[in-house]
Parts: sequence; structure tokens; C-alpha cells
Amino acid sequence: MGCTSGCFKCFLNILNIVYALFGLLIIAVATLSLGQAPTAYIIYLYVIGGVLFASSIIGCCGICQESVCLTATYGFILLTLLVVQLFGLFGKSFDEDYIKQFAVQDVDAKWQAEMTHPGAMDKIQRTYECCGRNGPEDYQKIGRPTLPESCYPDNKTYINSYTAGCVNAAADEFLKIFNYSQNSKLVSCVVTALLCFFTFYLVHRFRKERQRYSYHY
Repeated sequence: MGCTSGCFKCFLNILNIVYALFGLLIIAVATLSLGQAPTAYIIYLYVIGGVLFASSIIGCCGICQESVCLTATYGFILLTLLVVQLFGLFGKSFDEDYIKQFAVQDVDAKWQAEMTHPGAMDKIQRTYECCGRNGPEDYQKIGRPTLPESCYPDNKTYINSYTAGCVNAAADEFLKIFNYSQNSKLVSCVVTALLCFFTFYLVHRFRKERQRYSYHY
């Protein structure tokens, strides 16, 4: 194995470690987003994060053992991931609309429950620091002149209540999570493209080394 290939192996293994950590980061983001983002989107993050982590392990094993089969398998996994990530990257506007729609539907469902079961909005109002569907005045519209404690910071009713409606507050929070993962996907696409190039180069080198070894022996 030449010096160039050795450098590629070292560099690729470093990228694999970064990729594995990045996969764990995406899984962590998905876990923190439970209940605060669409289920389908969370599942998507879990799948991407899990595949990144698992493929990195396969890649490290293949490269360290100079296995053509394992390294080529890793390369094709990376190529598939790159295609999937590019589709996800360029589908941003659709995803943002979907995220906003989910926020509205989630708050609407809780608000409908609040009208018959007081307290249904408490968790949302504490989580997003908001009050009512569109604002505190919504409670007056349904015949409740007194705002619930969850409309106040730390449930302290002697200070000013939250003024933001939960529809807008939830949508803003969902989009923060989405934009964070979206920026992560851009970095991931660049790293995946580099990994693809170096991986298939090493597959070519490993294959040549095997042929040379077979020829001499």
C-alpha cells in the first residue's frame, strides 16, 4: 500500500469518526424533538442518523482490513445517502410548509380540547411560552376572564402574561429545529461527497493490490 493510499486511509478514518459523531448528533436532535416536530420528520432524522453511524462502523472496518467487499459496500451506502440527502436538501420549502401545518394542527387539537377540558393547553403554553391559540384574548372569547397559570412565566400570575399565541410560537420553534437539522444536512452532503470520492478510490487501490498479490503468488 503506497504512501498516498495510506494518507487516504488515515484521512477517511478521521472523516468516518466525524461522520459517526454527526450521526449520533442527528439522533440526539431527533430525540430532543420528540413531541415538538412531526413524527415523520423525527423518524427521518432517526433513520439518517442511524445509517450514518452504522455505515461509519462498516467503513472503518473495511478500510482497516483493506477489504474490497466491505469498503465497496460502504461506498454504495454513501452514494445512496448522498442522493437521499440531496433530495431532502432541495425540498426545504415543502418541508417548511409541512412543519408550519403540523404546528397549526397540533395547537388546534389542544385548543379544541381546552374548551371542554381546562388545562389541555398547559403543556404547550409552558413549553413555547405562549398563551391561547392566537393570543391571551382567546380565553375571553370562550368565556374565561382569568388566564390559566401556564400563561405566566413560572406560573407567577402577578407578572405580565405571555402575549404570543401558541400557533405562531410553536411554528417558530418547529422551524428552529428544522433549520438546525437543515444546516446540518448541508454539512453532511459535503462530507458524504468527500467520503464517496475517497472510498471508491481506496476500493480501486485495494483491488489493484489484491491483483498484484495474486500475480506474485
